[in-house]
Amino acid sequence: MAHATGTTLKTYFNTGDQPTEGQFENLIDSNLNLTDGGIMTGSLTLGNIQSAAPTDAAFYIVNGSRGEIRSQLQTGIAADTGWVLELRNTSITATSLVVANVVGGEGAILTGSVVTANTVAASSASLNFWNTGASAIADNSKFTASFAVI
Repeated sequence: MAHATGTTLKTYFNTGDQPTEGQFENLIDSNLNLTDGGIMTGSLTLGNIQSAAPTDAAFYIVNGSRGEIRSQLQTGIAADTGWVLELRNTSITATSLVVANVVGGEGAILTGSVVTANTVAASSASLNFWNTGASAIADNSKFTASFAVI
Protein backbone atom coordinates (compact mmCIF):
# COMPACT_ATOMS: atom_id res chain seq x y z
CA MET A 1 0.00 0.00 0.00
CA ALA A 2 2.30 2.71 -1.27
CA HIS A 3 1.51 6.15 -2.57
CA ALA A 4 2.37 6.48 -6.24
CA THR A 5 2.57 9.37 -8.67
CA GLY A 6 -0.06 9.88 -11.35
CA THR A 7 2.47 8.85 -13.99
CA THR A 8 3.12 5.53 -12.22
CA LEU A 9 -0.58 4.89 -11.62
CA LYS A 10 -1.37 5.35 -15.31
CA THR A 11 1.05 2.56 -16.23
CA TYR A 12 -1.16 0.09 -14.35
CA PHE A 13 -4.00 0.64 -16.79
CA ASN A 14 -2.54 0.41 -20.28
CA THR A 15 -4.47 -1.52 -22.92
CA GLY A 16 -4.35 -5.24 -22.15
CA ASP A 17 -3.02 -4.78 -18.59
CA GLN A 18 -4.63 -6.60 -15.69
CA PRO A 19 -3.91 -4.51 -12.60
CA THR A 20 -3.10 -6.47 -9.47
CA GLU A 21 -4.79 -6.09 -6.10
CA GLY A 22 -1.74 -4.21 -4.87
CA GLN A 23 -1.90 -1.80 -7.81
CA PHE A 24 -5.57 -1.06 -7.05
CA GLU A 25 -4.60 -0.45 -3.41
CA ASN A 26 -1.90 1.97 -4.59
CA LEU A 27 -4.46 3.77 -6.76
CA ILE A 28 -6.89 4.15 -3.86
CA ASP A 29 -4.22 5.09 -1.30
CA SER A 30 -2.65 7.64 -3.65
CA ASN A 31 -5.85 9.71 -3.84
CA LEU A 32 -7.24 12.04 -1.21
CA ASN A 33 -10.40 10.66 0.35
CA LEU A 34 -12.23 13.36 2.29
CA THR A 35 -14.64 10.89 3.89
CA ASP A 36 -11.75 9.06 5.56
CA GLY A 37 -10.25 12.32 6.83
CA GLY A 38 -7.36 12.17 4.40
CA ILE A 39 -4.44 14.48 5.07
CA MET A 40 -2.71 16.35 2.29
CA THR A 41 0.82 17.69 2.56
CA GLY A 42 2.36 20.34 0.35
CA SER A 43 0.41 23.15 -1.27
CA LEU A 44 -3.11 23.12 -2.63
CA THR A 45 -4.52 25.75 -4.93
CA LEU A 46 -8.28 26.00 -5.16
CA GLY A 47 -9.19 28.31 -7.97
CA ASN A 48 -12.47 30.09 -8.49
CA ILE A 49 -14.41 29.09 -5.37
CA GLN A 50 -17.76 30.72 -5.94
CA SER A 51 -21.25 30.87 -4.58
CA ALA A 52 -23.73 31.24 -7.40
CA ALA A 53 -26.62 31.92 -5.06
CA PRO A 54 -30.22 32.08 -6.20
CA THR A 55 -31.64 35.48 -7.00
CA ASP A 56 -32.09 37.69 -3.94
CA ALA A 57 -30.30 35.43 -1.47
CA ALA A 58 -29.94 36.85 2.05
CA PHE A 59 -27.00 34.65 3.00
CA TYR A 60 -24.23 32.72 1.29
CA ILE A 61 -22.55 29.49 2.31
CA VAL A 62 -18.99 29.40 1.00
CA ASN A 63 -16.41 27.30 2.84
CA GLY A 64 -12.70 27.88 2.48
CA SER A 65 -10.40 30.67 3.55
CA ARG A 66 -10.90 32.61 0.29
CA GLY A 67 -13.85 32.88 -2.01
CA GLU A 68 -16.05 34.89 -4.28
CA ILE A 69 -19.77 35.61 -4.21
CA ARG A 70 -21.68 36.49 -7.38
CA SER A 71 -25.27 37.54 -6.94
CA GLN A 72 -27.63 40.48 -7.22
CA LEU A 73 -29.23 42.97 -4.88
CA GLN A 74 -32.45 42.14 -3.06
CA THR A 75 -33.67 45.71 -3.37
CA GLY A 76 -32.52 49.09 -4.63
CA ILE A 77 -30.04 50.95 -2.43
CA ALA A 78 -30.27 54.72 -2.05
CA ALA A 79 -27.15 56.91 -2.04
CA ASP A 80 -25.38 56.97 1.34
CA THR A 81 -27.19 53.81 2.45
CA GLY A 82 -25.98 50.29 3.18
CA TRP A 83 -27.01 46.66 3.11
CA VAL A 84 -25.72 43.53 4.83
CA LEU A 85 -25.20 39.97 3.61
CA GLU A 86 -24.48 37.04 5.90
CA LEU A 87 -21.54 34.80 5.02
CA ARG A 88 -21.67 31.31 6.54
CA ASN A 89 -18.24 29.74 6.38
CA THR A 90 -16.71 27.00 8.54
CA SER A 91 -13.26 28.63 8.22
CA ILE A 92 -14.44 31.58 10.35
CA THR A 93 -13.61 31.38 14.05
CA ALA A 94 -14.81 33.76 16.75
CA THR A 95 -11.48 35.61 16.46
CA SER A 96 -11.12 35.59 12.66
CA LEU A 97 -10.48 38.68 10.62
CA VAL A 98 -12.58 38.68 7.46
CA VAL A 99 -11.48 40.99 4.65
CA ALA A 100 -13.85 41.68 1.75
CA ASN A 101 -13.79 43.66 -1.48
CA VAL A 102 -16.23 44.47 -4.28
CA VAL A 103 -14.47 43.19 -7.38
CA GLY A 104 -17.15 43.72 -9.98
CA GLY A 105 -20.69 44.77 -10.54
CA GLU A 106 -23.13 46.85 -12.48
CA GLY A 107 -23.20 50.61 -12.38
CA ALA A 108 -22.72 52.18 -8.96
CA ILE A 109 -21.95 48.89 -7.19
CA LEU A 110 -18.48 48.85 -8.65
CA THR A 111 -17.77 52.57 -8.62
CA GLY A 112 -19.53 53.70 -5.47
CA SER A 113 -19.49 50.91 -2.92
CA VAL A 114 -17.42 50.16 0.12
CA VAL A 115 -17.55 46.78 1.86
CA THR A 116 -16.42 45.88 5.37
CA ALA A 117 -16.67 42.52 7.07
CA ASN A 118 -17.41 41.67 10.69
CA THR A 119 -17.06 38.32 12.39
CA VAL A 120 -20.44 37.62 14.00
CA ALA A 121 -19.57 34.26 15.59
CA ALA A 122 -17.81 31.05 14.67
CA SER A 123 -18.83 30.12 11.11
CA SER A 124 -20.59 33.43 10.47
CA ALA A 125 -19.64 36.91 9.30
CA SER A 126 -21.48 39.88 7.88
CA LEU A 127 -20.44 41.63 4.69
CA ASN A 128 -21.50 45.24 5.07
CA PHE A 129 -21.85 47.14 1.79
CA TRP A 130 -22.20 50.92 1.67
CA ASN A 131 -23.25 52.93 -1.37
CA THR A 132 -21.04 56.01 -1.24
CA GLY A 133 -22.11 57.08 -4.71
CA ALA A 134 -24.24 60.09 -5.51
CA SER A 135 -27.02 57.96 -7.05
CA ALA A 136 -29.10 54.96 -6.05
CA ILE A 137 -28.14 51.41 -7.02
CA ALA A 138 -31.01 49.71 -8.86
CA ASP A 139 -32.80 46.62 -7.57
CA ASN A 140 -31.40 43.36 -9.03
CA SER A 141 -28.03 44.96 -9.85
CA LYS A 142 -25.47 42.17 -10.12
CA PHE A 143 -22.29 42.22 -8.06
CA THR A 144 -19.19 40.18 -7.35
CA ALA A 145 -17.50 40.34 -3.96
CA SER A 146 -14.39 38.52 -2.83
CA PHE A 147 -13.41 37.69 0.74
CA ALA A 148 -10.57 36.19 2.74
CA VAL A 149 -10.68 34.70 6.23
CA ILE A 150 -7.50 35.39 8.20
